[in-house]
Amino acid sequence: MARRIIFSDFREPAAEEAYEIAYDYIEKSGQMRDDFEACAFLAQRISVMVDEGQTNKIRIANRAINEYECYVRECDRLIFGNVGLDLSA
Repeated sequence: MARRIIFSDFREPAAEEAYEIAYDYIEKSGQMRDDFEACAFLAQRISVMVDEGQTNKIRIANRAINEYECYVRECDRLIFGNVGLDLSA
């Protein structure tokens, strides 16, 4: 069972809900490689979005999920290179 880190941003109440939505999606979709890494990544990205003035929790969550998925793909590409592996399974 993953240990969930609590995230809150006093500047934008929607940030905490966006974090929960994104974390739950990544966990349930099986994309989470490391719970701490995912928590830190999502918290950092959502904080940046709050800095940019984002206030819509769904938009924030979707963007955080998308950025996490890109991050994981790029990490896999750097680790495994272009060896013809289908890592999406």
